[in-house]
Amino acid sequence: MSAYGYRRGSIFWALTLIAVGAIFLYHNFNPDLRPWQIIAKYWPIMIIFWGLSKLIDYLQSTAHPETTPPPLFSASEVVLLVLILAMGTLVSKIVLHPWQHWPAAVGIDVDDDFGNMFLESFTYTKTLSQPAKSPSGLVVVIRRGDVEVHGADQNTIEAVVKETIRATNDEEAKKASNQLQYSIVEQAGRYLLQTNLDSLPNSGRNVRLDITLRVPRALAAEITTEHGDIILDGLKGEQTLTVKGGDLRVQDVEGFVRAHKAGQSAEFRDIKGNVDIDGRGRDVEASNVTGTVVVNGEFGGSVQFQNVGQSLRFNSSRTDLTVQKLSGRLNMELGSLDASGVDGPFEISTKQKDISLEEFKHSVKISTSNGGVRLQTSTPPTQPVSVDVNKGEIELALPAKSNFQIDARSNHGNVECDFPGLTVNEESETPSISGAFGKGGPTLHLANSYGTIHLRRQEPGTAPPPGTHPEFQPKRTVPPAPPVPPAPQKEKSTSTHMRRAHPPADFVGDGV
Repeated sequence: MSAYGYRRGSIFWALTLIAVGAIFLYHNFNPDLRPWQIIAKYWPIMIIFWGLSKLIDYLQSTAHPETTPPPLFSASEVVLLVLILAMGTLVSKIVLHPWQHWPAAVGIDVDDDFGNMFLESFTYTKTLSQPAKSPSGLVVVIRRGDVEVHGADQNTIEAVVKETIRATNDEEAKKASNQLQYSIVEQAGRYLLQTNLDSLPNSGRNVRLDITLRVPRALAAEITTEHGDIILDGLKGEQTLTVKGGDLRVQDVEGFVRAHKAGQSAEFRDIKGNVDIDGRGRDVEASNVTGTVVVNGEFGGSVQFQNVGQSLRFNSSRTDLTVQKLSGRLNMELGSLDASGVDGPFEISTKQKDISLEEFKHSVKISTSNGGVRLQTSTPPTQPVSVDVNKGEIELALPAKSNFQIDARSNHGNVECDFPGLTVNEESETPSISGAFGKGGPTLHLANSYGTIHLRRQEPGTAPPPGTHPEFQPKRTVPPAPPVPPAPQKEKSTSTHMRRAHPPADFVGDGV
């Protein structure tokens, strides 16, 4: 019986690893060598040598007829061959050809960084300035890079441009930088920041421009960036901002702010005017806005509002919200809404969201499904409250001196009431609370299904936390008292211990 089982395939892979390692090692001593370009150009040689090794294996096996010749390719080797062909072709397309040509041919839109990942990065800085005789507007449109606009008490427009150029070497990067030109020109009463970026090779896709501008305060800006952030502060006038793939930060602006957002987060602070946001993204935050805030779109992260002087409107495929005079704060996420300090009417229609509203002072209208609603206020209600919940609980906590009329019904649920004198029906299939408390007052309409309606009476100086009813909270546990030193007499200490271990039948514990 022959012990022949020698395979050259293992030697082939060992030599492949040695060759690749040697290329990258040589690159460390000679930076001018481009290992990825060598691999992208000569990788098919690996397939040729693999085929030769398979052929030699086959010829060697025929020299030993007493053994079964190995298959030319196993199933796993076929899969590996397909992967090598795909990866080798991809690397060649990225490294050896203008990257934007091949994905466009197949309808793929990828970020420029993916195509430039094999190039080195070089940075240059340029400045320019332009007197602004009668500033009325500024227009900046860039494809890649951050834009910062800061208002100042001056009559000039100053720009600092940071160029980040991807190239194979410093000489190529300097050549691209020397070709780049900038100018601030006046056109139709507005100032435009212009560049010749599109005239560069590959339409300048390997160039990123981060621009910082200092401009007169009384300037209306129109800023657009496709891949980058926008920061704007200290301006007066109408501001139009478009961010397609970055963050947006607006602060200390006097005037109307309109934002078209996609991708990341948007933040607005200290705005003396109105804010209008549309699009989609992750987080939205608006605080200290004297006018109205309108948000239309899909935002999957955290949406926060604080101190909105007039109205707040939020509209998406899941939620339609209107709030007037938010002196407190409102936080909304995918499955919850938490608000306090609403001085005006509050109205929301949503689904699959738990709602908590504290210290409301005006009318409330809530419609939701698959979520609970908790309302609490220390101010006696003067406006109607309407809550409609499909599959969820309702808890309403009002001051003891409130005046109201109530109609509360729970379909296949329960009702609980702390206010005396009201009619409570707990026996039917639709338990209810009805009647009037005090002298007239607004109408409270509460309706839900498959849940409990809790009408809480809040005594002066108290504000119950969410879910205070014992059915929904674990029993209160009083922390144990600090240990007491043992009594001088051992027998007395033992007797006390025995009395605690065996309380009488009518003893009520404190939860320890």
